[in-house]
Amino acid sequence: MDYLTQFKGRFIGVMHWQDCHALLKTLHNNPGDWYLYDTLEIMPASTLDAQTFIHQLERIKDILVAEHTKRYCGIVYTDDLTNPTFVKIFHPNNLGKSCGSSDNPPMPQWLLSKKKPMDVVLEFGPKEAPKGFISKYLKF
Repeated sequence: MDYLTQFKGRFIGVMHWQDCHALLKTLHNNPGDWYLYDTLEIMPASTLDAQTFIHQLERIKDILVAEHTKRYCGIVYTDDLTNPTFVKIFHPNNLGKSCGSSDNPPMPQWLLSKKKPMDVVLEFGPKEAPKGFISKYLKF
């Protein structure tokens, strides 16, 4: 399965903080051969060394704990809770609409994978809205 197919595939939503911390601990204990793709930055060309991966994972965990003050997690998704190979983590401040679906669902900020990433932002990110006659000449 290629990266884009895996990105669009089925994921398990991590609803409880206890499960989120267990997943992060699993990742922490198995830090080898991971790509960490922050979708706000340039796509990585290589895996992270173990120390850098653990440091980045701790940084992400700190952001989640500090900025997602809900009783539940609900912003972390994985392909497998005990043997993950792909994890999507949404930034707490970029969750889009809280109910219903959207034409442009939010993009996960962090993608952790065993496969080399492909540009999901280009492929699945929000598309530029078509410009109307007036907006061509005036900036609103």
